[in-house]
Amino acid sequence: MNEFFEEERHRCEVRQVIKWRMQDRNRAMEYLQDVAKKRGQDSADRLRKDSAEQWDRKNRGLQGDWK
Repeated sequence: MNEFFEEERHRCEVRQVIKWRMQDRNRAMEYLQDVAKKRGQDSADRLRKDSAEQWDRKNRGLQGDWK
């Protein structure tokens, strides 16, 4: 897959995890567990790390937002 598209897919996924975290923290945690099962722990760790980092930077999951 093209690196640009993969990075954009990842950013969209991070924003979605942030949205779920705001609505229902359990939903976000369940999703991260599913990612670990399906794509491996490294993928889940990257998603968790980037979601936490974006949250700390005040990203609240708005479309196109990346800080």
